Amino acid sequence: MSRALPATKRCEPALMMQSAWLALAAGMALVLQNALMVAMTSRGLTLTGALFCNSLVGLVILSTMEWLRPGHGIFLSTDKLALWFVLPGLLGTFFVFASLNGYKIQGSAATIMLILTGQLISALILDRWGITGVVRELSWQRIVGTLIVMSGAWMVVTAP
Repeated sequence: MSRALPATKRCEPALMMQSAWLALAAGMALVLQNALMVAMTSRGLTLTGALFCNSLVGLVILSTMEWLRPGHGIFLSTDKLALWFVLPGLLGTFFVFASLNGYKIQGSAATIMLILTGQLISALILDRWGITGVVRELSWQRIVGTLIVMSGAWMVVTAP
């Protein structure tokens, strides 16, 4: 017996394009962020020291934004918080740490290709089961596309 999938949520083309450009810019910013953080380690900081600086800046910026939000955002809505809310922070910290480690050991291109492959595989699973509210079938096109990306990752990682 197969599980029935809910209807696929679709966005307007203009919103999809805006989101695509934002995601592309985020990917480019990630590469630059990691390169700068690796440069910090060449100035004597450890990987965790560079990660701490990164997290501290983010914490200050986001804390300020929440404090300036009408009603002081999260600071006055602690009743909505749950213990599992720490998981994204733990996963994000792991992600940045693993990225920095990869940049230092195997370079940026190989690291990004491996990260991209892991993200794509996970995203296919999330989309298939509608975890984020968008359901996409696991079609042959999506599987072949993933295999192509995996092949490209292997080529980038094993290239001299």
